[in-house]
Amino acid sequence: MKIRQTPEKGFTLIELLVVISIIAILAGIAVPAFTGVITRGQQTKALSDAKQVYLGLKMFAGDNDGAFPFRDRTGADLTSGSSSNDAFRNIVPDYVKSEKIFAVTKSAFTRGTPDENTSTETETLKAGENHWAYVLNLSDTSNPNLPIIADGFNNASTAVYSADETQPGGVWKGEAAIVVRVDGSGRVERIKPQTSGSGSSATTTRAVIGPVGGTEDKNIFTEHTDNWLSTSQVPVNPEEGGGATTGGTD
Repeated sequence: MKIRQTPEKGFTLIELLVVISIIAILAGIAVPAFTGVITRGQQTKALSDAKQVYLGLKMFAGDNDGAFPFRDRTGADLTSGSSSNDAFRNIVPDYVKSEKIFAVTKSAFTRGTPDENTSTETETLKAGENHWAYVLNLSDTSNPNLPIIADGFNNASTAVYSADETQPGGVWKGEAAIVVRVDGSGRVERIKPQTSGSGSSATTTRAVIGPVGGTEDKNIFTEHTDNWLSTSQVPVNPEEGGGATTGGTD
């Protein structure tokens, strides 16, 4: 007696397309979520490094009548034309041993890894070895809410960031910025894009907006008359790889 064998049934074209579509949808959901997890992990590490930089500044202040670095290594006063590298060289290597905490992955300011060479003045925190911006002329008795360390800006004079991650100030794509305050508290702050003008003349700036002087919400790095930053307490940017502090706009 012959046994009739049922032929094996394969996927039809429609079924195969449905399976592929489902996989594509799931991948589309998973990839952004995975990318977000990676970014948050990078921000957590960067925030931890920024707080270590702050501890070095705090120890320096303890030995200098409460003042955070206000001169470069030559004894010249730091000004808006200085770089944050000029300030941070005061704490390396006496208060901070490693240059690596000054670098941030994917930052346009630190495209490589610092070489950890602090043997001479010219080798310590060279251009391209520091990502962090610094606010001048603060002390440990300043308003504790004032910002002192932040991600380097796209333009330090206006304290704005960029949505282009390949540009200075774009490491978090203009969506967030790490800020450490005078009291040592720090967090990842949300950036609020603000558009002015209309049509082809419209421009968008990206800055950390928050309470300033207790009276209004503004860019927290701008001066204010109500117990906030003064005209001399301005942010300065890191030195880029070529050795010049950055300018430019968003």
